[in-house]
Amino acid sequence: MFHLHIHSTRNNTIATFTNQEGNPVAWWSGGSCGFKKVNRSSYEAGYQCTIRAFEKILDYRQEVGPFSLEIIFKGFGQGRDAMQKALLASEGEKLRPFVSKLTDKTPVKIGGTRAQKARRL
Repeated sequence: MFHLHIHSTRNNTIATFTNQEGNPVAWWSGGSCGFKKVNRSSYEAGYQCTIRAFEKILDYRQEVGPFSLEIIFKGFGQGRDAMQKALLASEGEKLRPFVSKLTDKTPVKIGGTRAQKARRL
């Protein structure tokens, strides 16, 4: 099963397409899609990364043959929403039949370590 990892942070969105062994086939980020500085974290940057990833996956599928795809989300940035919208929009129409699983690997802090002492001025 091939994987599409979407790592979305406050500063950037990174999409990585990996094969069965977990080795990256291709990756895209807000910066590699032509967005600079603050714009890398924008919704539009995440959307453009996703569209490029979809195109590459469909081309790769024609070369290799049929395979199933798992989409893995991590983080709460704007790129996460852009990925979901693109998958449900017309851009993701050709890719949707091959998606077999959606997974959320966002780490959730439960309890955690003790907070730092409050700063006093």
